[in-house]
Amino acid sequence: MMKTSDCNRSILFTAITLLLSCNPGAPIDSKAVKEEIQSRKIRKVSASDIMTLALKTGEEIQADVTRQHLSSILAAEGGIERCTLSSLPAVLKAKSRGIEVSRISQHSREKGRPMDSVELEVYAAFKYAAQRQLKMIPSLEEVNETTLRYWAPIIMKKACQSCHGKKGVHISPKTQKLLQKQLSKDQAFDFEEGALMGLWRIKIPKKEIIKSL
Repeated sequence: MMKTSDCNRSILFTAITLLLSCNPGAPIDSKAVKEEIQSRKIRKVSASDIMTLALKTGEEIQADVTRQHLSSILAAEGGIERCTLSSLPAVLKAKSRGIEVSRISQHSREKGRPMDSVELEVYAAFKYAAQRQLKMIPSLEEVNETTLRYWAPIIMKKACQSCHGKKGVHISPKTQKLLQKQLSKDQAFDFEEGALMGLWRIKIPKKEIIKSL
């Protein structure tokens, strides 16, 4: 039995051929016919395709943001003012596509909204892996029909010790005073190099992924 797609192609090809045959002297442009058939194809996108590309997109954004963030901190004499994401090129580029880049932690610098049940669950999974020295692998969850959420660990780097390390060892008295003045509720310190500090949270609209497939 002829498939519907094959039948449609046959009908389209026949129609174009008949139209051109009205003028026996006109050559059939086979390339144009093929392009017309190709343009009428509807590509099917699977859920697996979407999830795979979304995970790759999240990883690429996270890598760019991490690199730019560390470069910004190293370029500054004091890292406090530079420890924000909003002005980073990678964050702005993601925002232009409707992608939200943020961080969550159980040791926040400022009081914000508490983590929801899903965030607590994801955080607990990464924390479990970190405590047992297991590899912490980025993950992707489907929030709803239109949104995906990418998660990845934020690991303590040496460049971050001047603000997030141990007081009196890595954090100077001057920096401590600045932190107390600007971030009075700061809890993000006493981290060892390589420790889990928090999580990258990247919200990705499915439509942005589908457009790239």
